[in-house]
Amino acid sequence: MTTLALLALLLAPARAADPTPEQQVLYTELKVRDAPKSCALLSAGCADPVADFLFVVEHAEQPPWAGMRAASCLLELHAEAAAPHIGLWLQDPQAKGLALLTLQKLDDMPLTVADGLARAALGGPHADEARTRLAAASRDELRALVSP
Repeated sequence: MTTLALLALLLAPARAADPTPEQQVLYTELKVRDAPKSCALLSAGCADPVADFLFVVEHAEQPPWAGMRAASCLLELHAEAAAPHIGLWLQDPQAKGLALLTLQKLDDMPLTVADGLARAALGGPHADEARTRLAAASRDELRALVSP
């Protein structure tokens, strides 16, 4: 009987973490269809913007743009602090949308962060997309990663 209970526990879907009040407010602001607040304004309302935006990226299922807007804000304002998490998006075959968004925003990030993320993308499941995007990058340093 104990074995069955343990097996049921292991096979049960993991319960999503409960959002903090700040994360709930952030999600509410990000899920609006039109004219969302700017990333800077949203970030200013968070005690820990990286953790709060990451929570929305990882847990928001509907509407689909809420998580992508949260990811965009991380890339725009907090890429350096969130780089370890962003790097995971580039290694996850199931995170193609997040990987493409990241590749699209490399030119706007600090070069050291962009370089590390570009190299991670080139070694991951989205390498073909990374090569294409890097070849069209506006920074010479990023283009050089894929040019002979």
